[in-house]
Amino acid sequence: MNSVVLAHLTEQAEKARTEAAQLLAEERQNKQKIALQLQTLQQYRSDYAEQLQLHMQQGIASHLLNNYRQFLLSLDNAVSRAQNALVDQQTKVDHSQQQWMTNQRKLASYETLHGRQQTAAQRVINKREQKLADELSLAMHMRQRASR
Repeated sequence: MNSVVLAHLTEQAEKARTEAAQLLAEERQNKQKIALQLQTLQQYRSDYAEQLQLHMQQGIASHLLNNYRQFLLSLDNAVSRAQNALVDQQTKVDHSQQQWMTNQRKLASYETLHGRQQTAAQRVINKREQKLADELSLAMHMRQRASR
């Protein structure tokens, strides 16, 4: 493979990996936000349920009890939606991480090819230099022999 083409492919792979890493970071941040929202909702629901228990021990009007129950039901629905959103977001994180890993492997492959090309080129240079050194050594040896 031409070294210019390989350099271009490596550059594109680096760019793709960087973009995938940025997306992965964003997806992880979104997951943390959703998890925090879920935790807040769960805490709020727990606090509200405790208030209801306290009011029930002290005696509560039936219309207020219904209001508490309806509100707790709406909190339960919000918690359920937040849990679903968290699961969906984890799927996005997993997908983004997989994409980053794919791009990382591709980049590593191009870098390995580049390293092999450099090694092969260095072998050619070393072989050429050795041949030159051998020819010079032979020529010097022949001169020394001729001058005797």
